[in-house]
Amino acid sequence: MKNIEKQLTNYINDKCPLVKDQELLSYKNVNELVDILFSVINKELDTTLGEKSLNKIRILLDKVVLLLSNSDQVDRKIVSRKLNKIDSKMNTILIEKKEKFKNKSKIQKEFKKTSSRIIDIEKILEEKDTKPYDLIMYLVEEVKDTTYIEYSFLKMPSLINVKDKDDNTLYYNIIKKYINSLVIDNYEDSLYYNNILSLLNTNNNFRLSEKERRKCIDYIYKEIDHIKVNKKRINNTKEKVSEINQLLDIIKKDYKEKDKMNRIAKKYNINVYFDESIQDNLKLVKESKIGQMTDREVIDDYIITIDKESAIEIDDALSCKRLANGNYLLGVHIASVLSYFDYDSDIVREALNRIKSIYLSHKYQEKDDDFNRTIPLFPYDFSAKIASLVPNEKKLTRSYIFEIDKNGNIVDEEFKKTIITSNNKTTYREIDYIINNDIDNKELKETVDNLYKVANILDKKYSPKEIYEQIKESTDDYSDLRVKRIGAEKIVYHAMLLTGNRVAEFFNRNNYPCLYRVHEVNEDNELKIRSMIDSLIETYGGEEFKKLYQLLEGIYPKGWYAKEGSHEGLGIEHYCHCTSGLRRAADIVVEHALEVCYDKSPTKQELEELEKEIEKRANLINSKQDPIEWFVKDYKRSFQKRR
Repeated sequence: MKNIEKQLTNYINDKCPLVKDQELLSYKNVNELVDILFSVINKELDTTLGEKSLNKIRILLDKVVLLLSNSDQVDRKIVSRKLNKIDSKMNTILIEKKEKFKNKSKIQKEFKKTSSRIIDIEKILEEKDTKPYDLIMYLVEEVKDTTYIEYSFLKMPSLINVKDKDDNTLYYNIIKKYINSLVIDNYEDSLYYNNILSLLNTNNNFRLSEKERRKCIDYIYKEIDHIKVNKKRINNTKEKVSEINQLLDIIKKDYKEKDKMNRIAKKYNINVYFDESIQDNLKLVKESKIGQMTDREVIDDYIITIDKESAIEIDDALSCKRLANGNYLLGVHIASVLSYFDYDSDIVREALNRIKSIYLSHKYQEKDDDFNRTIPLFPYDFSAKIASLVPNEKKLTRSYIFEIDKNGNIVDEEFKKTIITSNNKTTYREIDYIINNDIDNKELKETVDNLYKVANILDKKYSPKEIYEQIKESTDDYSDLRVKRIGAEKIVYHAMLLTGNRVAEFFNRNNYPCLYRVHEVNEDNELKIRSMIDSLIETYGGEEFKKLYQLLEGIYPKGWYAKEGSHEGLGIEHYCHCTSGLRRAADIVVEHALEVCYDKSPTKQELEELEKEIEKRANLINSKQDPIEWFVKDYKRSFQKRR
């Protein structure tokens, strides 16, 4: 126990990360652990106190709640007494040291927040009859961390089916919160409660009696009627009713689909198939007007695409030539979704809600005699045919043109709407061969050689973190840039990295809103992981642990989307996704931002609207990441069960 006390003290003093929940819950003497938590809190109250330390005290109080929610052995009377002492001590400190605080009003708010947290915990302790329900609702409403909730369900399965004092189930009350947040346009809360419902629906221990099922269904029908009657006062009633109906389908278990795919997908609110209205949108595509477009530049450079042999959605192409001054002119040409459809069109809205193409372990039946392993962002008639950068066909793109000197400096750059015709569809294997051998096609050879020289120049300029690089080398997650620094993959990696970096720098430089890709790493955690890897490889050899980095991907911090922030994994200050609009919704949002901010001079109102849109999309994409991962795992398990 001394070790755990030392770790918690070091955490308070910013010397190490907080002890993981699994480690805390593994201790047998839970009351001794509670004593340690309160001891550390008291010591911190006795020393330097400020906004940061009060926030850490609240986090430690959350750990007390974690222990309460996962163990019946906690002495609640002792916890209550200790809470009262802490609250009393805080009041004394606030009175005696009030004049010493630099920002009095701010520190008073922090004290008030901490006292409020103590009161919430005391309420849980007082109502013993419904303590399991109160505990889980505290995690749901106050802590608001799905990881805590999921882990609590794992350790205490009975929490899933708890009821409140009015005999309402947790499930019923979360439905009420979800629908209410939808009706009042609390977008962030509706996404959060929807994720909680997915957690419940997919848990093997979740049970819903017929009486409770009927109660939930009756409530939902009542709310749908309320929305329809009050449609003049409620925004987007059609979309809201549609979302609620999806939940209704899950509760009714009324599945009419011919395959298992949709039954699993519905649990996570994932759309597999496209509605007829979306298919009809394809008829409005601007493809037939390419020859009449005068606002776009036609690029005549030799252009190639580099993809896997199996690729059917080709969304990026490259060109590169040596200039008379010795610099290189690199062209990164990206299939432009918004050149075919307006940002507010139904088909783009559908893509933005899907957030990304989902890659599966096994094929599913899409329609008669048609099987696929991907749930795409767009119908394939668009992404694999109309917009795909196949050779010898004119395509609408946004081209990012960079003049690069021998030191990797960007001498000049331009992001413009273009029309391109790809000259050659190549694979990684073919490019690797061309790099090392002569071929008859001189234009192709020259282009590849120039691309490879530029990649080597940029390789000295950009330095990703070693662990991030090793994890991303083996990932199957296409939401992040795959770090590959050899051969053809080095060319693609640096072209996409440069583009995402320079586009993000444009928005940051001009103080325009942008959907940044953010990645932050705890240095202490990374050092520990690095030490563990070195130790294992030294003991057992590198070959034995080739898959180690795939395992580490589960515990290494993942990237997310935000209005600001750096990408520490890639080692750059600003980065955004803008090179794969046929497969990622974030790239479409950034292209929209370029239309507003780069293609013309934005008005103040346009910037305000763009900022709101970016915040909305960041929340949506971030909230859907976990359910998509759960869905992929669930779908994979369904095949394992068949065997």
